Amino acid sequence: MRRLLPLLLLALIPAPTAALADGCPPSSCGTTSVAPAGSGVTLIRPAGQQGPADGYDLVTGARKFRLPHGVLAADGRTFVSTRRLKAPTKTIVERYDARTGRLLSRMKIPGTWYVAAVSADGHFVALGWYLKHGVVFAVADKAVRFRRALRGNWEIEALSPDGTRLFLVHWNRSGGYTLENIDTRSGRLRPTRLDEADEKMSGLAQAAVATRDGRWLLTLYLKSGGSTFLHALDLRTGLAHCIDLPLRGAGATVGSTALALSPDERKLYLASPFLGHVTTVDLKRLRVSRDVRFARLPEAQVNIGVGPSAALTPNGRVLGFSGTDRAWLYDTAFGVVHKPGHTLWEIRGIGFRPDGRRLMALGVPGQARAFDAATGEPVR
Repeated sequence: MRRLLPLLLLALIPAPTAALADGCPPSSCGTTSVAPAGSGVTLIRPAGQQGPADGYDLVTGARKFRLPHGVLAADGRTFVSTRRLKAPTKTIVERYDARTGRLLSRMKIPGTWYVAAVSADGHFVALGWYLKHGVVFAVADKAVRFRRALRGNWEIEALSPDGTRLFLVHWNRSGGYTLENIDTRSGRLRPTRLDEADEKMSGLAQAAVATRDGRWLLTLYLKSGGSTFLHALDLRTGLAHCIDLPLRGAGATVGSTALALSPDERKLYLASPFLGHVTTVDLKRLRVSRDVRFARLPEAQVNIGVGPSAALTPNGRVLGFSGTDRAWLYDTAFGVVHKPGHTLWEIRGIGFRPDGRRLMALGVPGQARAFDAATGEPVR
């Protein structure tokens, strides 16, 4: 299995300026947000998916707390961060409540580790420690349960929900790579399988989202010719599936696509304001079930430092998504994209209030505007 640039490697770059210089897509390293359906808080990630997170109240629009660099669990409840102590050399692994910013637990382990992946419920943490000729990987809950050293250039891609399978990217000297995984019970290293054994994959990873139950890691890939596909990796079985998508474009436009899961996690929505598509993928059948077109934003308006954001109402009936200074509402039942609402500033994050009646659009601290979820009209 061969690819050209895995998403998680991009996300490991700590600052958007360095990341974007290396071609990291806006959805991976630009400012974006996460707002689980029914939550009263949206997390804005101003420095990419591994950077710090600011928690904003979706009623008042005020910032409530800030979390350090780290990884958010797929269920949206747990945020895991690492920080290092110089003397003696140790790493502190901290878990936070992603809804309140409250510190939940702290664990200290010898060595210089970084957090690269978290199980869906935040219970297990995948850690990496780079050495001169290789890397050491570990999986921990309240203590380190697995440790393995590998020679060569490796990266962590994902972790299974029960912590028994660690997915890795292995780079070779020619610049290509393979996807492999380790059974943390036996220590056995093996290739990650595709559902079609003779199929070969190539492309640039643009954005990813994982299901709350820990089953799927869903990654949007862009091929060299401008076509796209969704890589659906089953984190329980280790089997990967490829789903062709109708989206076509360049890195900046495809990379400005927001991914959002329906509350029942049966559907994945890909909202592309600079391509003019809202694409729905049926996760039970693993195929595109609907593709709706709308008037796209000009490519010249792409800001590679600000990625897209998307959120759904608690009942899943309305999808909200943003691009530059606009916020759209999409009726998921009838497949209708409503005329966008405007702000006077760039939208950095969005989320619906817990009752689902208002969409809150957020800019820098102090900039907030609410829109009626039924009409799209601005409200106070």
